[in-house]
Amino acid sequence: MKIPALEYQSVRSYNREIFFIEHGDLVKAFVAIDANFNTLLRLPSTMRDSNSKSHVSLIPFILLLQRQAQSAFEALSAFQSYQAWVLLRPGIEAVLIVGKWVDDPQNAEIWKNRENDPQLYQKTYTGKGLRSRSLPGSESIQGVLRKINDGFVHANPDYYRRHLDIDPGHPDYVNMLLQYFDNDTLLVVNVFAFLHLLLVVQQALLSLFKKLFDCDVVLPSSLELFGRTYGAKIRELADSAEEYRTLLRELGMWNTGAS
Repeated sequence: MKIPALEYQSVRSYNREIFFIEHGDLVKAFVAIDANFNTLLRLPSTMRDSNSKSHVSLIPFILLLQRQAQSAFEALSAFQSYQAWVLLRPGIEAVLIVGKWVDDPQNAEIWKNRENDPQLYQKTYTGKGLRSRSLPGSESIQGVLRKINDGFVHANPDYYRRHLDIDPGHPDYVNMLLQYFDNDTLLVVNVFAFLHLLLVVQQALLSLFKKLFDCDVVLPSSLELFGRTYGAKIRELADSAEEYRTLLRELGMWNTGAS
């Protein structure tokens, strides 16, 4: 007798094993990108700004991004990109909040006072309000957050149809199947988009900290290295289907014409 819940868990476990066998290079890429967090965390942990003020309150936001990225990559390794983007979402929002706090310390008070003044919180921390002067590329990063919200958080028509297969089975009925897992090519596109986005966000945080603390630091795993290593493959995937090109551009922040 088949037990659907156990069968589902069995397929997820099998997918993870296949992923680590077939895509070991992408696992190594993520491990290297994850190691960048050591550099990012060290800066607010050990340095002060020009006014001798500490910014240790920013550290939990970086830790949140790291945790959510690790959870998202776990979902990707199970061939479930639709789950990965939902998991990454709070981490992207956390980075945008860092920019708001550096812009104006009063924004931290608005954040803390969310329950007492929800209208001011909504104005400051939702939609375009999440963009900041201090975080480079915050407008584009907020745009990715919006795309994640639209594409993976709400049961809108796109989400409803994305994994649904319907075929005529008989004049009196149809066959309907909801897919739980990505095919290999779609998965790889999502992994590339995820890795590139994570690097873009890390670089934005680094630029913010370099200005805030007046220091000169580089990330061990860089966007340039990623582009040299995977650029040709990503361009090939982007050229193969409009769906992949859009995903890489809108979620991965990959400029297919220039990267």
